[in-house]
Amino acid sequence: MFAVINHLHLDVSVDELAPRIQTEGFPMLAQLKGCIATYLNKEAADRCCVIILWETPADAQAGAAAFGPTWFHANIAAHLASEQNRTAGPVVAQRS
Repeated sequence: MFAVINHLHLDVSVDELAPRIQTEGFPMLAQLKGCIATYLNKEAADRCCVIILWETPADAQAGAAAFGPTWFHANIAAHLASEQNRTAGPVVAQRS
């Protein structure tokens, strides 16, 4: 399993974007090959963390190529107050 963690600083409230992420963005990601799970964590009124779990690094890369320039660009990128901080790597431990 491979995780992509994206910290976002927004110029609008997380609460304003969360419903659209839940009803539009996450369902689009769920249709992509290898997407296991998606999470949106609110860190502050204008900051959030998106966690996406993928089966493989290749799935994560393909997902970013499909989602980033389309839905993310159209719905989130315009609301970034600063550069996004993205990290990615293999999941080495978990408990469900």
